Amino acid sequence: MFLKADGTEVWLRTSTKLPYLSFSGGIETSENYSEIRPRLCQAYELLSGIASDDAFLVQEFANGGALVFCAKPDKTCALLLLGKFDRRRERRNRFDVLENLVEVIENTIDGIGRRAGATIRFDFIQPDLAMRVG
Repeated sequence: MFLKADGTEVWLRTSTKLPYLSFSGGIETSENYSEIRPRLCQAYELLSGIASDDAFLVQEFANGGALVFCAKPDKTCALLLLGKFDRRRERRNRFDVLENLVEVIENTIDGIGRRAGATIRFDFIQPDLAMRVG
Protein backbone atom coordinates (compact mmCIF):
# COMPACT_ATOMS: atom_id res chain seq x y z
CA MET A 1 0.00 0.00 0.00
CA PHE A 2 1.06 3.58 -0.53
CA LEU A 3 1.30 6.07 2.31
CA LYS A 4 -0.18 9.46 1.43
CA ALA A 5 1.04 12.75 2.91
CA ASP A 6 -1.93 12.83 5.31
CA GLY A 7 -0.89 9.45 6.76
CA THR A 8 -3.61 7.37 5.10
CA GLU A 9 -2.82 4.24 3.12
CA VAL A 10 -4.24 3.61 -0.33
CA TRP A 11 -4.04 0.65 -2.70
CA LEU A 12 -3.33 2.56 -5.92
CA ARG A 13 -1.27 5.37 -7.36
CA THR A 14 -2.00 6.99 -10.71
CA SER A 15 -1.08 10.04 -12.73
CA THR A 16 -4.69 11.27 -12.63
CA LYS A 17 -7.18 11.84 -9.86
CA LEU A 18 -8.86 8.44 -9.46
CA PRO A 19 -11.55 7.74 -6.87
CA TYR A 20 -12.44 4.11 -6.22
CA LEU A 21 -14.45 1.93 -3.87
CA SER A 22 -12.36 -0.56 -1.90
CA PHE A 23 -13.63 -3.89 -0.50
CA SER A 24 -10.75 -4.85 1.82
CA GLY A 25 -9.93 -8.00 3.77
CA GLY A 26 -7.78 -11.08 3.47
CA ILE A 27 -7.03 -14.32 1.69
CA GLU A 28 -7.79 -17.26 3.97
CA THR A 29 -5.66 -20.32 3.29
CA SER A 30 -2.79 -22.23 4.85
CA GLU A 31 -0.75 -21.63 1.67
CA ASN A 32 1.72 -18.78 1.36
CA TYR A 33 0.92 -15.98 -1.07
CA SER A 34 3.89 -17.12 -3.18
CA GLU A 35 1.92 -20.33 -3.87
CA ILE A 36 -1.34 -18.51 -4.68
CA ARG A 37 0.18 -15.79 -6.89
CA PRO A 38 0.99 -18.01 -9.92
CA ARG A 39 -2.66 -19.15 -10.08
CA LEU A 40 -3.84 -15.53 -10.01
CA CYS A 41 -1.31 -14.60 -12.70
CA GLN A 42 -2.59 -17.42 -14.89
CA ALA A 43 -6.24 -16.39 -14.47
CA TYR A 44 -5.96 -12.58 -14.65
CA GLU A 45 -3.89 -9.87 -16.29
CA LEU A 46 -1.25 -8.56 -13.87
CA LEU A 47 -1.24 -4.75 -13.96
CA SER A 48 2.12 -3.12 -13.35
CA GLY A 49 2.89 0.24 -11.86
CA ILE A 50 -0.42 1.08 -10.20
CA ALA A 51 -0.15 -0.85 -6.92
CA SER A 52 2.65 -1.30 -4.41
CA ASP A 53 2.18 -5.05 -4.65
CA ASP A 54 0.08 -7.11 -7.08
CA ALA A 55 -2.93 -5.75 -8.97
CA PHE A 56 -4.95 -8.00 -11.29
CA LEU A 57 -7.52 -6.84 -13.82
CA VAL A 58 -10.51 -9.03 -13.05
CA GLN A 59 -13.27 -7.43 -15.12
CA GLU A 60 -13.76 -4.41 -17.36
CA PHE A 61 -17.17 -2.79 -17.83
CA ALA A 62 -18.43 -1.35 -21.11
CA ASN A 63 -18.59 2.18 -19.69
CA GLY A 64 -14.91 2.30 -18.74
CA GLY A 65 -15.18 0.99 -15.19
CA ALA A 66 -13.29 -2.04 -13.91
CA LEU A 67 -12.78 -4.44 -11.03
CA VAL A 68 -9.17 -4.82 -9.90
CA PHE A 69 -8.02 -7.33 -7.28
CA CYS A 70 -5.00 -6.25 -5.21
CA ALA A 71 -3.05 -8.58 -2.95
CA LYS A 72 0.01 -8.35 -0.71
CA PRO A 73 2.46 -11.06 0.44
CA ASP A 74 0.86 -11.00 3.92
CA LYS A 75 -2.41 -12.06 2.18
CA THR A 76 -4.12 -8.73 2.77
CA CYS A 77 -6.29 -8.04 -0.25
CA ALA A 78 -8.90 -5.75 -1.77
CA LEU A 79 -11.33 -5.71 -4.65
CA LEU A 80 -11.40 -2.23 -6.14
CA LEU A 81 -14.28 -0.79 -8.13
CA LEU A 82 -12.75 1.78 -10.45
CA GLY A 83 -14.77 4.22 -12.49
CA LYS A 84 -18.46 3.91 -13.12
CA PHE A 85 -20.75 0.94 -12.58
CA ASP A 86 -23.70 1.66 -14.88
CA ARG A 87 -26.57 -0.73 -15.40
CA ARG A 88 -29.30 1.75 -16.41
CA ARG A 89 -30.33 -0.33 -19.42
CA GLU A 90 -31.22 -3.22 -17.12
CA ARG A 91 -33.24 -1.14 -14.65
CA ARG A 92 -36.68 -2.39 -13.68
CA ASN A 93 -36.93 -0.97 -10.17
CA ARG A 94 -35.11 1.71 -8.23
CA PHE A 95 -32.66 -0.68 -6.49
CA ASP A 96 -31.62 -2.75 -9.51
CA VAL A 97 -28.21 -1.08 -9.82
CA LEU A 98 -27.38 -1.89 -6.17
CA GLU A 99 -28.65 -5.45 -6.43
CA ASN A 100 -26.69 -5.90 -9.65
CA LEU A 101 -23.52 -4.49 -8.07
CA VAL A 102 -23.84 -6.87 -5.09
CA GLU A 103 -24.32 -9.80 -7.49
CA VAL A 104 -21.29 -8.81 -9.60
CA ILE A 105 -19.10 -8.37 -6.49
CA GLU A 106 -20.26 -11.69 -5.00
CA ASN A 107 -19.65 -13.59 -8.26
CA THR A 108 -16.26 -11.92 -8.69
CA ILE A 109 -15.14 -12.78 -5.15
CA ASP A 110 -16.27 -16.38 -5.60
CA GLY A 111 -14.42 -16.59 -8.94
CA ILE A 112 -11.20 -15.17 -7.51
CA GLY A 113 -11.41 -17.61 -4.59
CA ARG A 114 -11.90 -20.59 -6.92
CA ARG A 115 -8.96 -19.57 -9.12
CA ALA A 116 -6.74 -18.85 -6.11
CA GLY A 117 -7.78 -22.02 -4.29
CA ALA A 118 -8.59 -19.96 -1.18
CA THR A 119 -11.39 -18.14 0.58
CA ILE A 120 -11.47 -14.40 -0.03
CA ARG A 121 -12.95 -12.53 2.94
CA PHE A 122 -13.77 -8.83 2.96
CA ASP A 123 -14.12 -6.99 6.27
CA PHE A 124 -14.87 -3.42 5.25
CA ILE A 125 -15.80 -1.14 2.37
CA GLN A 126 -14.50 2.38 1.97
CA PRO A 127 -14.12 5.01 -0.72
CA ASP A 128 -10.53 5.98 -1.52
CA LEU A 129 -8.63 8.34 -3.77
CA ALA A 130 -5.53 6.98 -5.48
CA MET A 131 -2.21 8.60 -4.58
CA ARG A 132 -1.27 10.95 -7.35
CA VAL A 133 2.21 10.77 -8.86
CA GLY A 134 3.87 12.99 -11.39
